[in-house]
Amino acid sequence: MFDRACAVVAGCVVMTLSPAAVTGTGGGEEKVRELVEMHDLKTSVSIGDYYLKQQTLLAVRALLAQTGRDEGLGADWNPDNPYWRQAEQALLERVMTQVDAEFTDLAWLKPLWIRLDESEFSDEEIDALLAHFRSEAGRKQLQIVDHTVSTHVMTTLSFSGKLRGVPGVERERARMQQLWNDEDRNMRFSVEGTMNVDAQRFALSPLGKKYFVTAVLKLTGIVNRRIDDIAARLPGDVEANVQRVRPIVREYKNARG
Repeated sequence: MFDRACAVVAGCVVMTLSPAAVTGTGGGEEKVRELVEMHDLKTSVSIGDYYLKQQTLLAVRALLAQTGRDEGLGADWNPDNPYWRQAEQALLERVMTQVDAEFTDLAWLKPLWIRLDESEFSDEEIDALLAHFRSEAGRKQLQIVDHTVSTHVMTTLSFSGKLRGVPGVERERARMQQLWNDEDRNMRFSVEGTMNVDAQRFALSPLGKKYFVTAVLKLTGIVNRRIDDIAARLPGDVEANVQRVRPIVREYKNARG
């Protein structure tokens, strides 16, 4: 599946472009922004959300366990304790709000993506890409590119052993799997007909290959680095919000008598 998807996007022979496709029309950054906006990375986002919630829960539970030792809360202070669960939820909600702002809404990515495309492609190439991706074949190839990005993001996390079966991420895992399955199904198209000819012509062109490398490999690197950077900060972000659990710990102590 993966190899076949790649073959439809990248290749090595010359693509024949119409004069309209290669004539620059101005617009600069706005045209690059339009190109970026044609993509839909919701599946890649769901993979990052799943992993980052997992890491947040691990950090939260480590902090609560340490708090129990520091405060002498005893063996009853554990994930089955309703006060623990209340404290866990308070920390989780706070830190995941930060994750949403720093990763999920992708506001951080679009400026980086625009600069990447501006540095990689000429005005004429941007015009050609926009013309192609507005076509039926081009729209399907955008889906293939987006799915290949999500596959790379997933593979990076899976092969490095970072994804673990942590209780509490079931909803995120189910959403990620559903989006990935839908994306995998929707990107497929018949190898017969005009659309396939147009798709192959682009795929087997220097511009198609160049776009694949930029949109998939370089973009995936940016996304993965962002995920890793946020994950590395999560223990500190959890620790910074420890005051949110102090009242809950006091309440638990008072309830014990």
